[in-house]
Amino acid sequence: MNTSDNSTPGEASTPGPPRRPQPVQWDLVFFKVRRSTLQQADERDIDQDLIVSQVVEITFPVSPHRLIENSEVFAGMFQLPTSENQRVEGRDKEHPIILEGYQACDFNALLRILYPTPLDLISGAFKLEQEEWVGVLNLSTRWQMKEVRLTKERDPVLSLNGAIQIREYAIKNLSRLSLSSVEKVALARAHKVSKWLKEGLTEILAESPIPPLDELEKLGLKTACRLLWIWNQRVSTNASPQGLQVTLGSIGCYNANCQAALFVNSMNCRACGRQIAVDDPEAMHFYNSCSATIHDSGTPGPGRGTLIFNSQYLRCRHCANYPINPQNYPCTSCGQHTSYSTFRLISPASRPNPSTNPSVDEVFKEEITSYESWDQ
Repeated sequence: MNTSDNSTPGEASTPGPPRRPQPVQWDLVFFKVRRSTLQQADERDIDQDLIVSQVVEITFPVSPHRLIENSEVFAGMFQLPTSENQRVEGRDKEHPIILEGYQACDFNALLRILYPTPLDLISGAFKLEQEEWVGVLNLSTRWQMKEVRLTKERDPVLSLNGAIQIREYAIKNLSRLSLSSVEKVALARAHKVSKWLKEGLTEILAESPIPPLDELEKLGLKTACRLLWIWNQRVSTNASPQGLQVTLGSIGCYNANCQAALFVNSMNCRACGRQIAVDDPEAMHFYNSCSATIHDSGTPGPGRGTLIFNSQYLRCRHCANYPINPQNYPCTSCGQHTSYSTFRLISPASRPNPSTNPSVDEVFKEEITSYESWDQ
């Protein structure tokens, strides 16, 4: 081996230009998910009030290309330049990238979406449990997961084609499951999903009777108060004949054991001939000096008291005359006749009337709007 120095004596060597930091070529990256949990001390310990901190660590070797493709967070992380002698976290198992405070099961569920198995591809759908989909939603929201390519052949259940956000994909899969109204509200607030917030709150208000106090407490004091206020406004409106919303379909049989709707089809006003639809809350109203009798069914609950009224207190909004003929009307359900002077007010489905009933969209508008920006 020739080790002689061919340089001219006295001649100084010229250093080359400094090397610029270069992006790391990632073939494999190591993540360590680390989460500390607090738990009560073992019953054999002397100090029973002692709280023990338990650290759970799991290392995942991952090919990073899908993370770079689908997450703005990881794309920026892995494209950072490094100097030649700089130690880069994630290059080996001894120096992993630490994901502090995350759940290993959530990270594993996300990897199953990003790196599907042959079984996933053959079956055309991911077999994840509800908690795993929640984990995918959690991480895809935190890490700004971008679009993933899907085809109908890949996911025939959802019939998706083209590009879809992983976050949106998790929401669609969770929406197919049987989420309770309280679960929808809790998940909506944890992961900024406006659709679930509106659905959950609306479903809670529609429940009869209203949910028990311990369920409402899970939503937080402020939310529970707002829901009770909306519910009280609606009940208060229905307790006053002058402010009462009435439709043709809300006129029911006097028989307390039946209470079926007497009118199932539209009719014309007896005075002006204008058509009155069964579900139109704007067609009729109670006269200002209306009086009504509250009938107590004896059964506890919101439907215990119902109003019995004379149809001649009703007025057509078009002509201001009473619109229903004063006669007896047969009930198609029980066969009994109900006099025009003893109509019972029931509560069938009708067109929404925002002028009389406050809505979830109005009361929770600010929160719903803040979540909608996450779905853009």
